[in-house]
Amino acid sequence: MSTLSLFNSKDVAVAFALFFIACSVASSHIVHAPSPKVFKSRLKGQVVCYACISSANDSDPRQSYDGSSTTDLYRTLEKAGLLIPKSVTKCFESYLPNNPNYYQTDLVFCPNTVMEPGACVKLKGHHNGDQYIYRNCWSNMWIDKRPYARQMSERCYIDELVQNFVATSDNKICFCEDDLCNNSHSILLLLSNSFCLIIMFIIFLHLH
Repeated sequence: MSTLSLFNSKDVAVAFALFFIACSVASSHIVHAPSPKVFKSRLKGQVVCYACISSANDSDPRQSYDGSSTTDLYRTLEKAGLLIPKSVTKCFESYLPNNPNYYQTDLVFCPNTVMEPGACVKLKGHHNGDQYIYRNCWSNMWIDKRPYARQMSERCYIDELVQNFVATSDNKICFCEDDLCNNSHSILLLLSNSFCLIIMFIIFLHLH
């Protein structure tokens, strides 16, 4: 074995050891979000999710429509590897009880099995000063399919590392496994600052 390859092997071993220690220390400070004992979607083998995209401009009649801004947003998301669902005005966040949310929004049925885990996803961020909202299911959102880690379920991620996932700002991405849980009213959970889970999320994003 060459000196260079031996040195690299030692570096890798040290890196893994440090990562393991960091995970052990971090795990003692994590407060895990409570989750159901059994998700119905796992029993059925599939989960139903809202699939749509909208921006603040779309839902505010006082704003003039800017097609170039929307096109630029879509290009930015596609560059991050995301498929663009149907644009629907009612996709945007609303917490009013009488507001007919998600009118004409697509519903997608995605696998959620032992062999192919899945989840509903809600991504929020800002692009050119305007907030946008993206809803989909994991298996339906990627141009190149990526495996899902169930440890990410019932969590939201807002850490700076996650901001590198897509070139928009103030990003927040949440995962859940109940049918239609990626709506406006779901309490999506604990904002995870877990070092290990954030690293896991980044690894899965760049796995392929």
